[in-house]
Amino acid sequence: MTAAEIITSLFRVSAFALTFGAGIPLLFALGMRAMTGDPIHDENGVLVGDTEASPQMKLLGWIVYGFLALIIVTAIVFIAKDSLNHYFGWNLFPGISGKH
Repeated sequence: MTAAEIITSLFRVSAFALTFGAGIPLLFALGMRAMTGDPIHDENGVLVGDTEASPQMKLLGWIVYGFLALIIVTAIVFIAKDSLNHYFGWNLFPGISGKH
């Protein structure tokens, strides 16, 4: 393995880790923010609540949550792909095998 191949592999792993390690929590935070309205402060500047989110922002929040659910279910199925194929004969990711 050459130095260029090692650097390329490190770059790919780092990009994958950043995408899923930081991207999924970022999307969840954006979904949470979309589901809330503007903050409400009392006369002392203490946060006491928030306003109701607009219907468009709530829809955006639910779309983000749906996308996250799809990612999570796909990841779980991908992890269990060999067991699903062995026990049920479901080959949900053709061409990708767990055998090395």
